[in-house]
Amino acid sequence: MLFRQAIRKTFSGVRHQSTIARAQERASDFVSGLSSKFRKSVYWTKVSAEIAKQVWLKEKLSPPSLHEIQSVYQTLYTQGFYYAQRPTEFLSILKSIDKNVIVNSTAYLIQFAGLFALGEAIGRRKLVGYPSFESHSH
Repeated sequence: MLFRQAIRKTFSGVRHQSTIARAQERASDFVSGLSSKFRKSVYWTKVSAEIAKQVWLKEKLSPPSLHEIQSVYQTLYTQGFYYAQRPTEFLSILKSIDKNVIVNSTAYLIQFAGLFALGEAIGRRKLVGYPSFESHSH
């Protein structure tokens, strides 16, 4: 009887230790995966920033002045307020838009949505749903 209890304790301890070891291994794999993804993200962020800086300098770009920003928002505000008080005038402007402009804009919107969905699928590496990071070995 004492021998059986000793064996049970030994096997339960082994099972317990293997479970802890597997959990620690999975946690370390997860952390190392995160750190490699973080390093890649930092690398590509720095590359993108450097390319943007080179384009900025090459094109001799400059940020808009405070006056330009204020004038744009003031114009948007006054036009929005004007058409909010006169909705029939706004509807008549919408009705006067050419059908070809609407068709072209819709085509561009569909293309943009399709490219966005394609980028999402490439990023997930799956067409539907998100990848599972669980171990599939049982």
